[in-house]
Amino acid sequence: MVVSCRAAVVLLVAASSLAVVLAHTDGHEGPEFTYISGAIDGPENWGKLSPEYKLCGDGKSQSPIDISTQTVVPRSDLESLERTYAAGNATLINNGKDITASHPPPAMFEGKVGEVSIMGKVYGFHVIHWHAPSEHTINGKRFPLELHLVHKCEADGSLAVISVLYKIGAPDSFYLQLKDHLAELGADECDFSKEDSHVAAGVVQLRSLQKRTGSYFRYVGSLTTPPCSENVVWNVLGKVREIGKEQLDLIMAPLPSKDARPAQPLNGRTVFFYNPPNTTVSFQEYSN
Repeated sequence: MVVSCRAAVVLLVAASSLAVVLAHTDGHEGPEFTYISGAIDGPENWGKLSPEYKLCGDGKSQSPIDISTQTVVPRSDLESLERTYAAGNATLINNGKDITASHPPPAMFEGKVGEVSIMGKVYGFHVIHWHAPSEHTINGKRFPLELHLVHKCEADGSLAVISVLYKIGAPDSFYLQLKDHLAELGADECDFSKEDSHVAAGVVQLRSLQKRTGSYFRYVGSLTTPPCSENVVWNVLGKVREIGKEQLDLIMAPLPSKDARPAQPLNGRTVFFYNPPNTTVSFQEYSN
């Protein structure tokens, strides 16, 4: 059995969601929070839990959002998000709120595993994590699962995220290699108020996550968990991928509750839409 529980105070990777990247960078973590609506530490109250979380309540460029295909602005001059991912030695981490595929500190994945160029800036691939159900919605439609591929620019510390939405369908090849490790994570009985659960996943092949991107939505937002830092470049892929019901259940099993922050106000922000040249735009799959 390769599951291990370790006290959260000694884990730099104990922060959840996108905040895991900042936790590694600034070396500190704020107070605990939950996704329970109406709770004193729930999403509506994150901004009140700590001065460090102020943007969660007062920020004007927060994520996630509901993307309306009626108001997106086409931009044919955006880049195609071409990226190359190699294999990486990774660890699955459950902190009781989110599931992350990372690598114990100081690295996210061991070694350089990929990068993407966005608006002329190179972002290195750092970490994967999941939200069930999806945090972003399109035309009000929520999907069973959302995968975040977090990239960080080493030059200035800025973040860019590629988001993949999933619907129930055929099994996804990427998750086949994680089946046994996710099952081990789900069987763990850690007390998440004191410790996190780690499962060594070994070498994880990431090439299937670099499939041809096609269309995507872009906007500037924030981390979707405290401290809700802004100026994160979001790229929500237009193609909704399929995942098997059993695979989805394995991802959701270790979590005590759903881990999706509600959609945040757009506050006048523009959402751009990129579609490859000479292809037909169809928003039909986003219909409820």
